[in-house]
Amino acid sequence: MSKKLMAGALLGVGLLFSSWSAIAADNLFKSYAYGAPLASFKEAKGYYDCSEEVGGVARCIDDVDFIGHKFTAALIFSGSKLVMFSLVSPFDTDLHAKALGSIAKTFKLTSLSDGKSLFDVVQASATAKTQEDLSSKLSNYETRALGGGTVTYTFYEGVEPNKGYRNMSSQLSALPDNVRAAELILTGEGPDTVLLIRFSFPKLEANKAADAAMKPVESF
Repeated sequence: MSKKLMAGALLGVGLLFSSWSAIAADNLFKSYAYGAPLASFKEAKGYYDCSEEVGGVARCIDDVDFIGHKFTAALIFSGSKLVMFSLVSPFDTDLHAKALGSIAKTFKLTSLSDGKSLFDVVQASATAKTQEDLSSKLSNYETRALGGGTVTYTFYEGVEPNKGYRNMSSQLSALPDNVRAAELILTGEGPDTVLLIRFSFPKLEANKAADAAMKPVESF
């Protein structure tokens, strides 16, 4: 993958986590453990420094297999610990459909976003009169988002069906702190469109941010 496509897909992701440290040992993707030390990802193993393209401390590796496709993987670090794992590829319609279907087997779709607004799938499911009504609203939002050049599908793992959640916030609150999120993102235009799948533990990161905010301010 070109540096241009990588930068367009990932710029700012590393910066988002640059001030947080990772301490857990849950796996982000396959054997990639959340909190794994930066020193483990060496050039001799095929990793290379892509911090400039990503923004923040990052290591990348090419030709990572997922759903029968070769991706470039971007590993994002904070405090020299792994906090996010992303798969990046040029967009392909079949790949898009296959990735969505594969993620949906073990993750539950929670929201869609076009970067300016958010469609709360949980709330829409709770208030829809029929399945057809829900499918229509979801399809209309997705079509508009795709037409605008960016769409993010956010999924959470381990969501129990038929729990009667009112909205995505109530659902997320009920999930364990180590719930894994998968975000499938399409961004760009024409031949520069990128498909990005990123895995994270958002509640663990949010908790660390809250803990940091509670610490007393140092006198100076």
